[in-house]
Amino acid sequence: MGAQILLHLQQLLLLLLACTQYVSNAYTYEPPGRDPISIDKIRSSEIASEITTDNFDELMRKGKLVFIKFYAPSCPHCKSFAGDWNKLATYYQELPDNDNVVIGSIDCTNSPKGKELCAKFKIMGLPTLLYGDASLGGIYLEEYGGEKTFDELKSFAAEALVPKCNPGNLDACSPNVREELEEYMAMSYEALDNLIKGKENHEEDLKTSFKNLKAEMQKNYDQSLMEKELQITKVNANVKLIKEVIAMKE
Repeated sequence: MGAQILLHLQQLLLLLLACTQYVSNAYTYEPPGRDPISIDKIRSSEIASEITTDNFDELMRKGKLVFIKFYAPSCPHCKSFAGDWNKLATYYQELPDNDNVVIGSIDCTNSPKGKELCAKFKIMGLPTLLYGDASLGGIYLEEYGGEKTFDELKSFAAEALVPKCNPGNLDACSPNVREELEEYMAMSYEALDNLIKGKENHEEDLKTSFKNLKAEMQKNYDQSLMEKELQITKVNANVKLIKEVIAMKE
């Protein structure tokens, strides 16, 4: 009796193992790029620095210049230029004395460490490339809209990934601009808000003034056009009379 029970248990165990293997295979053989094996392979093939919520604050600090790719392992467009992005990352990693430039990648499907960053930067389409000064958590980053080839990326990065003047990087500012920024930084929030409102009011005044000037110019143009038409009509009438006189003399 005990032997029969043991035999049934062995058969049940084999059946469970077979079912587990079937489910595992069914999951693994999803379209390439969506199954766990492909996802891990694509992620591990990234040469650029992996950026997540764990190291974001460390990388996005004053003095750093970044070029970041937001991607998804299953995204066809992301995979099509992955090789060029890896070339760019390798190029900058091999440059001597280049600790201030970070070529990074953020996987928007990596939950929550990547997804949160993609939400932070309001990433709507993939791939998206952002570049610029990493100061203050990346508020100065701009979107790259050029070609995604190694040569184009390298050429653009050489010009764009340089220190730029902003409140988080005063050392890159000219003396006059730095003085102006320091004055703003010394002001209170209320004073800055009032200053912005004053600038916005001045902008509206300029728009109104231009609109009125345009209307006046249009009025003068219309009047001049009417006078021109009257003069032409008068000239044509005189020419007609002269031709009639010539015809009568003949």
